[in-house]
Amino acid sequence: MEWILNPITWYFTVALALAGSLALFLSTKMELESVRRMAASARQDLKEIREAAEKVEEPAAEEPAAVRVPMLPPSPSGLNLSKRAQALRMHRRGEPVSSIAAALQAPQGEIQLLLKVHSLLNQAK
Repeated sequence: MEWILNPITWYFTVALALAGSLALFLSTKMELESVRRMAASARQDLKEIREAAEKVEEPAAEEPAAVRVPMLPPSPSGLNLSKRAQALRMHRRGEPVSSIAAALQAPQGEIQLLLKVHSLLNQAK
C-alpha cells in the first residue's frame, strides 16, 4: 500500500486525469466543428431551396396568359333565332312537326324539343 502514498503515483494520476480531460475536450471540439459544418451546409441548402421556390413563384405571380378556347363551328342543324321564331309561327298555324323540320332543314327531334320547351315556358307564366 505504500505505492498509493508515493508522490509519483499522485503525479501520474493527475497527469492521466489531465490527459483524459484534454482528450474529451478535443473530441468535443471536433464534434462541435462537425455540427457547425453540417448546420452551415443545411443553411446553404435551405437558401438554395428558397431561391428555387422564389423562381417558381415568380411566374405564378405574373398575370396568367390568356387561355385560348377554340371556337367550335356552329352545328349545321342548329336553330338560330329566326328559325326558332319561324318554327313557332308554323306550329301556331297548325303545321305538323315533320313539315316544319323539312322546311327549316332541321332534325325533327330538335323541333320537338323547341316546341316542348316553349310550351313549358308558357305554362310557367
